[in-house]
Amino acid sequence: MSATTAVFQQSKRMRFLWLAVPLLLTPILLAQSAWPPETRPRQGMEFMGFAFVVICVAGRCWASLYIGGRKNRELITTGPYKYTRNPLYFFSSLGLAGIGLTFGSLAIAAFYFLFGYLVFAYVSARESIALDGLFGDAYREYCHEVPAFFPRLRRSARDVAHQSPMTFNPVALKRTAIDSSCFLLAIPGSELIESLQSARLLKPMLHLF
Repeated sequence: MSATTAVFQQSKRMRFLWLAVPLLLTPILLAQSAWPPETRPRQGMEFMGFAFVVICVAGRCWASLYIGGRKNRELITTGPYKYTRNPLYFFSSLGLAGIGLTFGSLAIAAFYFLFGYLVFAYVSARESIALDGLFGDAYREYCHEVPAFFPRLRRSARDVAHQSPMTFNPVALKRTAIDSSCFLLAIPGSELIESLQSARLLKPMLHLF
């Protein structure tokens, strides 16, 4: 596979994610939290879920400030990219977990996070082939020092030596902000589904912790 054909086929990736929406909706439509809404564990999970979603949106926008307009043209190793090679995927998976928590279920949150991790791991592995072809030894050195998914919090001497200015691409940032806002829909969505379940218009088949 050449670098040209392998590089970041965004439209195909987004098409796949939209096709996966029914799979992701199934748990929240067929299940209900085993914790009543007024209990502290349920309220704590909902608050944590909201926090994860906000971090997801902010993190994706942060990554966009560094990669917007530079993707495939430069090897980005600064900003969030000095902690993980795929910050957009990490924050997206965190947002998926947050969606599960807003529905008051650790099980759904774990399933969503695992789904995001597996999907993005596959995508990033294909992208890695393209980046290796584009940037060669520089990319291989970057891979050696920075993990693919889970962030590395410590800094190395290379981080200081390779500081580059942050660029601002308003079009890329706007696109990322709009895409990320879909995660925020989970908050009113969880309230709507809870109301439908309380009115017995939506009957859950499972009660999940």
